[in-house]
Amino acid sequence: MMVLRVVALIGLGIAASGCINSAALIKVKPDGSGTIEQTMLVNLSAIKGLMSGMGGGQVKQSGGVLNEAEFKRAGERMGVRPVSLTPMKEGGFEGAKAIYAFDDISKVRVDQDPQLGGADAGKAASSNPIRFGLTRQGGTSVLSITVDEKAADEATAKAQDAPSVDAVDPALMQMIKTMFDGFRILIDVEVDGKIVKTNADYVNGSRITLLEVDMAGVFADEAKLKTLQSKVKPGASISELRPYLKDIKGVKVNHTALTIEFR
Repeated sequence: MMVLRVVALIGLGIAASGCINSAALIKVKPDGSGTIEQTMLVNLSAIKGLMSGMGGGQVKQSGGVLNEAEFKRAGERMGVRPVSLTPMKEGGFEGAKAIYAFDDISKVRVDQDPQLGGADAGKAASSNPIRFGLTRQGGTSVLSITVDEKAADEATAKAQDAPSVDAVDPALMQMIKTMFDGFRILIDVEVDGKIVKTNADYVNGSRITLLEVDMAGVFADEAKLKTLQSKVKPGASISELRPYLKDIKGVKVNHTALTIEFR
């Protein structure tokens, strides 16, 4: 699950997918129907440079991050209908914007994980770490969003094996920062109406940020990153990590149980 995996990666301070810019906007109407706008971009130049520096082979050109077949498979995995797929290029990144539609938010499965696919698709469908629900009461709709914190066990399993941030060679740290240049993960929910009441943090009008990670901000203060790393232990939950995540620039992680009442 990307929410927990990114939290773990922040603590570890290193990953193999630092050239990704991914955003998902889940729009929900009062009757529970809506759309998902998912943008996935990669920095192919950075990937090529990384592969070259590590003595790897060439990066294969496959027509972008998401082709038509993968677009349809992703729709099946999430329980939504594919609507459109549009190629995109932005600031040295390239990929695609995919739009999906759904009739019942409670049946939607969302996992903002760019590495997920193939054999893992069935696993994602069965685990469904982010669950949605919607009820009507009077003249308002109540959207509930729940994140399964048990998924953190796998995401943080290797945390204790990672070297401390201050133990990493400065040259290697600079390479890691370069690799993560432009790395951003964003998951937003937008309700069609005015929010009457919510327990969510990070509210902007009718939009709520579930997760945002901008690695440029994460690496801006290595002392705080080191403190966070010391708290990422096997089995650590999002709730346990949230107090430390709030101190990290470029990171927003909302509560694991949200309610959004809107009309």
